[in-house]
Amino acid sequence: MQYELFSDEDFQNESPFAGRAVCLTGTFRWASKVLQQKLQGLGAEIKQGISRNLHYVVLGKDVPADTEERLWQLALHGFLPKVLNEQDIENIFEGQYSAYAVPEQIHKDLHLTYRHYLSLQFNYEEGGNPLYTKELYLPSNVQTDLYQRLGNQGVYANPQINETTDVIVLTDASLRHLRDGQTDEALRYIEEQYNQSRAQTFRFRLTGESELLAWLRLRELC
Repeated sequence: MQYELFSDEDFQNESPFAGRAVCLTGTFRWASKVLQQKLQGLGAEIKQGISRNLHYVVLGKDVPADTEERLWQLALHGFLPKVLNEQDIENIFEGQYSAYAVPEQIHKDLHLTYRHYLSLQFNYEEGGNPLYTKELYLPSNVQTDLYQRLGNQGVYANPQINETTDVIVLTDASLRHLRDGQTDEALRYIEEQYNQSRAQTFRFRLTGESELLAWLRLRELC
């Protein structure tokens, strides 16, 4: 692309960084001040620290040890800034824009993974009845007698997710899909309910159908 063919305004409007918040972390081949100025020349708003209010995170070398964890904490709640490396920045400086564009409005876009399940797995080892008075979301294809059996243990069950839901039950099939990096209708429903809500944190605990049934059988033997 020949930059001289465009005015400064045209260049800014075409740049993927125009009006976008960008965080730099690590070291780069360019001096920090020079890199920031180059990005600002493309319309970027340079921000300090990784947060949910970012459009881009640019990773250099020797990034802080907690960077991956900070990005994961954002992804946990559905916030996914576009992650770039030095080569991506070089491509953008050369005018290769189309692959790097992101919407101006930042919105949550949760995509459930097996890591979500591992991070949010409900703990049945708390003693007593850890589900007592909790509200569980049950997908449509679980055993129909679960509602009564859970009610006998002082647990509320609901076929829908709402603001009172505490724990989301995943079928064994959905768990297998998560483990294999796949999705299904039940998982998409959970994602859509959260993405369409005003919530800024995915606060639910997750449990597998088999885990719940095993806990119930033990409770019913008492």
